[in-house]
Amino acid sequence: MLSKLVNPAYETLSQDKEREEYRLLVRLVSQRVTMEQNQQMHTVKAKELLKANDVGVLYKEMVAELAEGQYQTLDHVQAVVEQLSELNLAYLIRQESMASAPQQKFATSQTVQTSAPEPVPQPPPSSPKTAVTSPQAAPAPSKPPVDSFVSQYVRRAEELMAKNRFQQAIQELRDGLKLDPKNSQCQSLLGSIYLKQKQTKMAKIHFRQALKLEPGDIDALKGMEKIAKLEKAAQGTSSQSAQQASGRKGLFGLFGGKK
Repeated sequence: MLSKLVNPAYETLSQDKEREEYRLLVRLVSQRVTMEQNQQMHTVKAKELLKANDVGVLYKEMVAELAEGQYQTLDHVQAVVEQLSELNLAYLIRQESMASAPQQKFATSQTVQTSAPEPVPQPPPSSPKTAVTSPQAAPAPSKPPVDSFVSQYVRRAEELMAKNRFQQAIQELRDGLKLDPKNSQCQSLLGSIYLKQKQTKMAKIHFRQALKLEPGDIDALKGMEKIAKLEKAAQGTSSQSAQQASGRKGLFGLFGGKK
């Protein structure tokens, strides 16, 4: 628990830069989940939090209640962690929805106040050309760079791969895919890691997904070629072993069988 959960979290959150990046990442995740609006909660606490009025107070009470018995039985630690994770997600969704609510309310009140304006002399109608080119579109609000966050996950995963810390690299890439599920580079790297671990079935799944997202992914294409060679060699070895076994059986029948 310390090596897989507590220590990595402390290492990330104890550094100012890493903590700020993680805070932005969490905000991006909450925005994406809120926009998708198809996240189904499974725990009772998370469902209650989504409907609660005083979200902040109830969230702290629920976290304290779960944390109190989290490590009493080690067999149940993972289940409690999953409940906390879903509770955090529900809290993020509510925070995001509350952040956008004041803007909507303000826009509505503005519409009511200006619904009956005093008549103002209208300017003469402009030519079609002027009508098309004169309005200046308002610039779209800047969004946090999702790609830059995903690239950080990829960079850390590559560093971990170089140190043969494959499980931690896999976790980094999975976290990156949570932020951008259609990132072909994450899928391709996952395939490479599983191939290094000789898990060809898992490697093939991720390479295929990478090629589905990006048909020209060079690493995924090379990975599929390696898998094809390994499978061909394995088939040749199994065929040769079967022939040798058949030959031994025939010799046994000729010279060593019962009469």
